[in-house]
Amino acid sequence: MYDTVTPALASSPDIIAKMREVLSRQHAAFLAEGPPPAELRIDRIDRVIALLLENQTRLCKTLATDFSWRSHDQSLLTDVLLPIRSLRHARANVRRWMKPERRRTEFGMDLLGAKALVRYQPLGTVGIIAPWNFPVAIALAPLAEVLAAGNRAMIKLSEFTPATAAFLIELIARRFDETEVAAFVGDAEMGAAFAALPLDHIVFTGSPRVARLVMRAAADNLTPLTLELGGKSPTIVGRGADLDRAARRIWGGKSVNSGQACIAPDYVFVHEADRDRLVDSMVRVMERTFPSIRDNPDYTAQVTPAQHARVQSYLADARSRGVRIVEVNPADEHFADGGSRKIPPTLLIEPPDDALVMRDEIFGPLLPIRSYRTLDDVLAYINARPRPLALYYFGDDKVETERVLAQTSSGGACVNDVMMHVFQSDLPFGGCGNSGFGRYHGGEGFKAFSLMRPIYFAPRFNILALLRPPYSARMRRALSFLLRSRPANTDGH
Repeated sequence: MYDTVTPALASSPDIIAKMREVLSRQHAAFLAEGPPPAELRIDRIDRVIALLLENQTRLCKTLATDFSWRSHDQSLLTDVLLPIRSLRHARANVRRWMKPERRRTEFGMDLLGAKALVRYQPLGTVGIIAPWNFPVAIALAPLAEVLAAGNRAMIKLSEFTPATAAFLIELIARRFDETEVAAFVGDAEMGAAFAALPLDHIVFTGSPRVARLVMRAAADNLTPLTLELGGKSPTIVGRGADLDRAARRIWGGKSVNSGQACIAPDYVFVHEADRDRLVDSMVRVMERTFPSIRDNPDYTAQVTPAQHARVQSYLADARSRGVRIVEVNPADEHFADGGSRKIPPTLLIEPPDDALVMRDEIFGPLLPIRSYRTLDDVLAYINARPRPLALYYFGDDKVETERVLAQTSSGGACVNDVMMHVFQSDLPFGGCGNSGFGRYHGGEGFKAFSLMRPIYFAPRFNILALLRPPYSARMRRALSFLLRSRPANTDGH
């Protein structure tokens, strides 16, 4: 098991001074070297891929250390495979993305030799602020399009996964000069200082509360932002849906990282006639998936004692309100002794709107189930609340599917599955409203992390010179033709 003294123990002033010095050197190198050629961009992407492939076992062990236990297989899926797919997609497309885009010229000027095009130029240094729930994937996946766009990067890692942060800093330092990619970890003071650096773009993944602080810190430098936030992502099970399939796929997503994912299904709406059958299907699915919990290597714990206590407080709040709680614990194991940060998968049946599990993003293995009578009620409920990062619908009614998609807003959506949109390398990913703004993945990040520079090349002969002062009758005839209107009177009437 990888173990080290984390750099988070270093003093914040020392880390802050180091960050400023590295950023200054990155800016100087960027100006001196100019936009990197495709070959160098691909080489940098390949170095990140090699970092992940050559250290995958050790990364999984380190993640398990930070979480007290984290499924190695899920770590391979989410923190190794997922960023590698993004990196490979960028590598395969970077030459195409870099090509200038031809645009149409006005007034037929292209016939005279004029050209209009857009060039994508690197911004400089992009800052990445990564959270604790997927500390490898969310630190390194944005590098795919950051590096493809020709930028350098500085990464702020989460202090809540210190062993993983320390290992990543070590690995990045082996593969990259600090003027290319550098990583840091520290406390809240250091994080605030990172957001206040004169970076050329910031990618932040985290909560809306912290995002507001990041935005305020970035405002002094007018630093543009891509915010990937959380929220309560709803799941709707339509009438006539395959309930067994819905149960399998909902829990297939919810059990990833034990619900500690920003796009995890946060609550489920199911028709009142189908509720009990869906609950029964979910219980059977989880009993087959996790016949035991406490020592099961496939089941992930809560990342910190504070996170564990927070989720337990949601359960206590639900019990105090008389909510029916269905804990799926097939081996009848005990978790109250404090020896484990694992929480069994738990259904909460019909919690009221003011229950904590319906007010806050859960970020744990609890799943509220609410019944509905009409789809109108469900859509009204969702639309009365902040826009979520994801929305999921189960059902084979095409008319109802289109209605759900058309009458709701979310950062992304899946039909008859959950979370799988983030695994599609050619789809953009991001939020809307309270769940964030901006996109990366699928080439959208290349544009977001580039200066989209429009350029016009004038021809030798330019008929638009007729439109310059001193204005004449010839200019007025030309202007009238362009406006497709009758010549204006010159006598003031």
